[in-house]
Amino acid sequence: MKNIVISGYYGQLNTGDEAILRVLIDRLREYERQENEDLNIVVLSSRPQLTSSVYNVESVNRKKIWQVVKALKRCDVFISGGGSLFQNETSNRSLYYYLFQIFIAKLFGKKVFIFSQGIGPIKKWYNILIFKHIIKLADYITVRDYDSFDLLHRLKLKNKVDLSADPAFLLSPCCEKKVEKLLEKYNIDFSKKTIGIVVRKWKKEKDMTDKIAQIADILIENEGYNVVFIPFQGKWDIIKINEIVSKMKTKPYILSENLQPHELLGIFRHFDLIVGMRLHSLIFAAKMNKRFVGISYDPKIDSFLKIYGFKPAGYVDSFDVNNVLLNIQYMLHEPKIQKKIEQTTQNLVQKAEKSFEILKEALASIKKRKNINVLGVRVDCINFDKAKKKCINFLSASSPKAVFTPNVEMIMLARKDEKFRKVLNSGDLNVPDGIGVVWASKYFGEKLYERVTGFDLMMSLMPELEKKRARVFLLGAKPGVAEKAKENLLKQFKNLEICGVHHGYFSEEKNNTVLEIINSSKADVLFVAMGMKRQEEWIYKNKKKLKCKLIMGVGGSLDVLSGEVKRAPKMFQRLGLEWFYRLMTQPWRFKRMLALPKFVFVVLKNRIFGGR
Repeated sequence: MKNIVISGYYGQLNTGDEAILRVLIDRLREYERQENEDLNIVVLSSRPQLTSSVYNVESVNRKKIWQVVKALKRCDVFISGGGSLFQNETSNRSLYYYLFQIFIAKLFGKKVFIFSQGIGPIKKWYNILIFKHIIKLADYITVRDYDSFDLLHRLKLKNKVDLSADPAFLLSPCCEKKVEKLLEKYNIDFSKKTIGIVVRKWKKEKDMTDKIAQIADILIENEGYNVVFIPFQGKWDIIKINEIVSKMKTKPYILSENLQPHELLGIFRHFDLIVGMRLHSLIFAAKMNKRFVGISYDPKIDSFLKIYGFKPAGYVDSFDVNNVLLNIQYMLHEPKIQKKIEQTTQNLVQKAEKSFEILKEALASIKKRKNINVLGVRVDCINFDKAKKKCINFLSASSPKAVFTPNVEMIMLARKDEKFRKVLNSGDLNVPDGIGVVWASKYFGEKLYERVTGFDLMMSLMPELEKKRARVFLLGAKPGVAEKAKENLLKQFKNLEICGVHHGYFSEEKNNTVLEIINSSKADVLFVAMGMKRQEEWIYKNKKKLKCKLIMGVGGSLDVLSGEVKRAPKMFQRLGLEWFYRLMTQPWRFKRMLALPKFVFVVLKNRIFGGR
């Protein structure tokens, strides 16, 4: 599995930045499907919970520096993605923050990709010097406009810099049926020319509110057009729009601030022209082959318009109402404009693809192992979410799949017991159960960053099994324990189908009877809790005789579920110290616990002397 961290101005409800993130994630998922390779995507966001739920990825709070550092330490590729992150027009702090991320990523030896960025403006010579020395650490750099390309060229970077285009050019609009439904409540008469206006608050503006209000009134009263105000950053844009509307004589339309990027893009299909202050409003217009007029608050607007051979109709701190109106009329009625926009946009779409081709090459260059050999035992390089997903996929398999949970004690036993080692290595999925295995992984070819405990994996499957109406059988523990575990599970998962239970204290002569009970229950999933070694050997021996799809060894999980045994408190679990809690509460287990220091010694010996 390859770990990717994506950084940008995400979680701020800015349509442009969210459009970039949507395209990035969609393309990475496409790469996963095409290459049949697992990617773990982590997004740095100011609203991590929202980002995680919208894009179905991991997300880390970009304001919590230690969480950011931890994410960068774990990743294979760091993507500084989209927007204009490297500028100090807003503040030096923003510039330093994004440069800090690159520095930390390279400190940990990660691949860094500056992805389709707009660079600048960067003010003050010392900021330019800091920027130059950090940016040259990047492994790949693509920029979205000529001005950014020229700036990096003037800095005489030795890195290869590729000219690309904004990733938002690759965003797909939502379907027309959904667009029509979204527009229903506004009752806009699209038989008339419809002008969309996108504004934003800016500290240097002079009379901009009054001027935009005047322009909108003239377009409605004198020209008979529809005017629709479009918020691109939620409530912040709505505040500015309401200021403008309060100064108007006529009543315009105002779209909702809760529209998703692909929804807004689909709506743009219905406009004749967009007057935009925000860069991505112009990109959305161009993407849908609509005419547009730009009002500049930042050099990135000028750079974008230059690509199309246009100039800003004005600047936020100085623009003439009549000049903006003349630009609108020219853009609406000049016949050659449409073809020019279509041809230039087609070229930019192709350029935007270039960044993703480079990203594919970068990902392909990172050789990740699917599993590692820890002292003779195969452990799969998989995190918790991927392990859960794989178990669910096993339910569709044509034959039973076995899931084992190798921990330090099992691995040390397998070193001495060749038969047990063969059993463990036969597992269809071997998850790293225990902090010791995770620690040791770095010495065996692939660093694992997360343990996947059998109990937690089993419990995470329960809601999914409940939804899928999968039939579950509990096998193991002392007589009566499985029944109690069933009772407690059904209190938590009321619709879970537990089709049978049986204790684990049966003789070899009774084995076929137990198999018949399990098969006649038509179980899809079998959880086997017979304790280390015995359960794995039983699964190995009987796997081909069973008709269920997923068989998982879960150790003492039924004892915990029944209440017979208490699990370690959350604090011990988070720190990976469950073994220490068990030692304190069950001191008679100390001989078994000696496996851990022995394991550490053997791993280090293997590392230093190559196992001799």
